[in-house]
Amino acid sequence: MIVRAVGTIAVGVLLAGCGSANKESAGTPGTTATKGTTGTTVGTSTSECQPLAGAGTAPRLSPAIQNRQTMYLTGVAAERLDCADRVVFSFRKGPPPGPGFDVSYQPAASAKIEDGSGNPIAVAGSAFLVVKLQPAATAEMVGDKLKFTYTGPRRLKLEGARHVSEIVKTGDFEAVVTWVIGLDEKRPFTALASESQLVVDLG
Repeated sequence: MIVRAVGTIAVGVLLAGCGSANKESAGTPGTTATKGTTGTTVGTSTSECQPLAGAGTAPRLSPAIQNRQTMYLTGVAAERLDCADRVVFSFRKGPPPGPGFDVSYQPAASAKIEDGSGNPIAVAGSAFLVVKLQPAATAEMVGDKLKFTYTGPRRLKLEGARHVSEIVKTGDFEAVVTWVIGLDEKRPFTALASESQLVVDLG
């Protein structure tokens, strides 16, 4: 089942792709769709699941680029696929190359801490994949007023997830937005960015 959190700019159809182009996530003929509380799950059953292509447990980092433009988060969505769970971070589209990111497994002692304050934050799960988006923000100054680009919840659960226990925002501090994906155990993952999204698949 899919649960979506959207900001003032609506999250479109979830995309997943290779390189800078994402492919549309869609159902196939004969697929059943189940209406959820805030979205729709589309999926089919499979008898066998192959490992995610290119997946691993090592950290994934975006290329180091000087003067990368700040990306404004607009939405976070989670979806169960046939053989994996997917988490999508969407941004207001800006100039290439898109969001800077650092995605890595961290021990609970460092993952379950709020950026800036150092306060502990509860995150369900036994393994913790930390997603740092930078430079990024959830609000911008418009004149003399602060306008939020992300107004969704700080905590999301994916009903019927294969591996994801919970997705929790743990930081929005000094141009770094941090989310933690709690999992049943450490799983191989991929992290693919476009000009307006970061897609994390966990198999």
